[in-house]
Amino acid sequence: SVLAAAAATFGLVASAEAANYSLWVHGRNSDHNTQTFNYNDWTYWGSGATAAGVNKRSVNWDGVGHIGVTNVAIRAALDRYCTGANWCKLAAHSAGNAQVGYALSLWGGSTRKVHDAASGTATGATQVGWNITWVDVLAGAGGGTELADLGYWAVSDYITNDLRTGTVRSMYDHNQTRGKMFYMFAGASGGVAPGLLNGQDDRVISYHSSGGVASANID
Repeated sequence: SVLAAAAATFGLVASAEAANYSLWVHGRNSDHNTQTFNYNDWTYWGSGATAAGVNKRSVNWDGVGHIGVTNVAIRAALDRYCTGANWCKLAAHSAGNAQVGYALSLWGGSTRKVHDAASGTATGATQVGWNITWVDVLAGAGGGTELADLGYWAVSDYITNDLRTGTVRSMYDHNQTRGKMFYMFAGASGGVAPGLLNGQDDRVISYHSSGGVASANID
């Protein structure tokens, strides 16, 4: 499954530290089959029985909406599991990269309500930003894809519009990660549309986008 392969890549090994959480943020999902705010719904990733880090949680959003609208689901998960005494390690796939980057850039310096992770209720305390150890990104779409630029996907969902390279790259400051390290893992299958994607690609996203740089024209 996608989850098993990604877990192996990320090296997320379970531990006994109950205050640590592994949050998985999925990408575009035109199947509309993920349940927003259900942190035990692993439909996008594969079997929920797969080992995927300590206290694993699936951070679901509708998979097709504008990042600016659906990002509330990502921030809600970060508030619940990554505040107070709790710390998180994040794994993001495809458009999940943009969701995490957007949250950190625009909201990571804001005052957040500390939550009890078990119940999801606010404790009354506050803090600035979230407790995030690092972010692992698999085939990230934080830089968009030329397929969206060219209308290659004949779809009407909003996330495809957001994933145009010029749109997502100007949507938030990609360099503002609030001091959180992003580890970028590029996919490698080779272009289904080699004439449309710049340089090497994973069939959907060019290496320069998944590697976190703004242009394919680099040394």
